[in-house]
Amino acid sequence: MLKSLYAGVSGLTNHQMKLDVLGNNIANINTVGYKGARIHFSEALNQTITNATPSFGTGYINPVQVGLGMKTSSIENVFSQGSLENTGIITDLAIEGDGFFVLQGGDNRLFTRAGQFYFNSNGKLVNQRGLGVQGWILNEANQTAGLNEGNMSDIVIDSNMVSEAVQTSNVYLTGNLNAGLQTTYEVWESPSENAVKASVTGSVIAGATTITAGTNDQIKIELKNDASTTINEELTLTAGTYADTDALVAEINTQIAANSNLDGRVEAVNSGGSIQFRQVGGTSTTQLTVYDGTNSALTDLGFTNGDSGSASIAASTADLNSLIIIEKTADALVAGDTIEISGTNPDGSLINATFTYGAANDGTTLDDLINVIESNFTGVSVSYSDGKIVLKDDVAGDSKTTINLSNGSNNTGTINFPSFANTTPGETGRATSSVIVYDSLGTGHNMVIEFTKTTTDNLWTWQVTPPGDEKILSGGTGTVRFDENGALISFNYDGGVNELTMDPGNGSDLVQFALHAEASDEFRGLSQFDSVSTVNVRDQDGRAMGTLLGITVARDGVIAGSFSNGEIELLAKVAMAKFANNAGLNDLGDGLYQTSIASGNEKIIELQDDVGSSIVSGALEMSNVDLSQEFTNMITTQRGFQANAKVISTADQLLDELIRLKR
Repeated sequence: MLKSLYAGVSGLTNHQMKLDVLGNNIANINTVGYKGARIHFSEALNQTITNATPSFGTGYINPVQVGLGMKTSSIENVFSQGSLENTGIITDLAIEGDGFFVLQGGDNRLFTRAGQFYFNSNGKLVNQRGLGVQGWILNEANQTAGLNEGNMSDIVIDSNMVSEAVQTSNVYLTGNLNAGLQTTYEVWESPSENAVKASVTGSVIAGATTITAGTNDQIKIELKNDASTTINEELTLTAGTYADTDALVAEINTQIAANSNLDGRVEAVNSGGSIQFRQVGGTSTTQLTVYDGTNSALTDLGFTNGDSGSASIAASTADLNSLIIIEKTADALVAGDTIEISGTNPDGSLINATFTYGAANDGTTLDDLINVIESNFTGVSVSYSDGKIVLKDDVAGDSKTTINLSNGSNNTGTINFPSFANTTPGETGRATSSVIVYDSLGTGHNMVIEFTKTTTDNLWTWQVTPPGDEKILSGGTGTVRFDENGALISFNYDGGVNELTMDPGNGSDLVQFALHAEASDEFRGLSQFDSVSTVNVRDQDGRAMGTLLGITVARDGVIAGSFSNGEIELLAKVAMAKFANNAGLNDLGDGLYQTSIASGNEKIIELQDDVGSSIVSGALEMSNVDLSQEFTNMITTQRGFQANAKVISTADQLLDELIRLKR
């Protein structure tokens, strides 16, 4: 009966212990990283000798194992996965899967699932008790040696660290150069052909000439500018005796002036003692013919019926006064008259020059005028073609060339100069892009890259221009050639070099970088199709110095720093420990564990794709306690406690009855 009392007491004691475990689990329902505990009971046995009847023929009695109640065989933590709660704090880390964070405090190495970490004032990543989180600094030495337990250390990140400047070595081009762009030469030319006037000249008249009315006083003049425009008018000269050629010329011009169809279209002049009929105005196709009238005066004037003359494109050797642009004989240039030449060169610089008419001056012919024009322009060639004065830039491309001819203010003669026409504007087919390249000090230099279409099919030139005091020492220009299908054939530098060399002008090293126009796996490179130009710089490998802006933690535990220069550098990696038996770890409280004989020594691992565990940044692993299960266990524990209490009370009643028997 005493044994039942002892058994009941052990039941009360151990169920109380289980209730303590359940209470502790429930108390830590919101504790980060807490792993719920569970208690294991076993039967408590004691060997005694009973008074049982001896076995037949043996001569001894049987030993019997008698229970003395229950005992607690073990209390262990359950390391199932807890749910993750997002916090948004980068240094809050949670483990998905098996494993522990490694902490170091002095000589003690501890382990935890509670990832409430932060960087202290010294830049060390620590937990809430100031224990340093262990991992690897991703420097060259560690990465060369491999990440293992031997080079594991505190994770320390200097908030003032910088990303070092890197000088540009390569610039990568991509995009299209518009095959439809054209580079043309600027051309100016006189709008119409310079033509020699149509004229008819008679024989020399010697002495006086008598004109008799009705006998020899009529002539007919025909002007034909084209097949559909013909003027045919008869003139009647005043009867009388004319002393010389000048007197006859004056009479003929009087009659022309009186005829509205001929006035301003034809004139008579004294040409070395001969009468000459000459067109005024008109075109380079004008034809002039003289005929007998009702009676004929032509013979007495030195002409034959049907004498004719036509205008023609002037040769460059033609005298200026023979041209249609000299309206009348009275407008003819005389020695000393000037033609003022004004305009601009291709670069926009002004031109003001003078051609002085006369054999003793600059000359009298079109050739002479052309020579003076050309000698006063720079970068322009002047020629004479099909009766037109033509100015053409020596270099194709954008141009500011202009030209204008005018009469001198003190001239006796007058030329009716038509304005020159810009028949072909100078244009440059170009496409531009820009790139910032960095020198050894991290200073950025905004370089403009300009591609110019040449007059040769599928050939472009390129030029790199710096923004300020920088100097291109070599390799700043070159050519790029495409085939007939728009594919890149070659990208070359002028001067036989294979890279561009620039002096930044700020005391840093010379910047040397190569331009790459070829295609790669990800980018097409340069092409030439008849579509809008889209050339751009897709990448360059230099950078300025950058300051640390923030960090990220990847699922493999790599801590990366984001810098102000756009760079992302790998700084450190969080280590993880695994054990053969997690349940064998010593629970030190505060979410900390220590190795034991039961757990075995830790195995330090580097998180990779094949280890089955990962780290989630910005989250914490919550307690894995299942509250509903704990309440259920509490009920069963309570019932067990009550039952054991009943055993004790029952045994007490039996003892009381025994005591009463003695009385």
